[in-house]
Amino acid sequence: MKNVDVLVVVDTVGALASGDLQNNVYLVDTNKYIGSWNEGNCELETVCHDTQVLKWRVVSIDPDSDVEITGFTGTMINQEICVPRNVGVDQDVYWEGTVETRGHHDSYQYTVTISIDGRQLSFDPFINVE
Repeated sequence: MKNVDVLVVVDTVGALASGDLQNNVYLVDTNKYIGSWNEGNCELETVCHDTQVLKWRVVSIDPDSDVEITGFTGTMINQEICVPRNVGVDQDVYWEGTVETRGHHDSYQYTVTISIDGRQLSFDPFINVE
């Protein structure tokens, strides 16, 4: 089973000006049109399977802004469905977690907290375990 990569693209200028990521973050994943829903906005629903590895990376539209994922919270974490950890080195830092539902199929919301030039903002996408 292949890994699923999730890319978080942030309009950092818009997010800092509005204090909101909901309208300034765009998510896509490697499932393309055959798997996930709501690509291109903050409510991505990534389709995945038990034991599959998910990886999250973040980039800024503005090359002068520092942006990084600082953590995950929410139902996905609280129920230990997938608990991402920070991995990678230097310029290739990302978060990775293994889906461990023990056979349960459901949709789980999670919160991603992002630091933009030191300011913390968050948004709430989903994983859908089939």
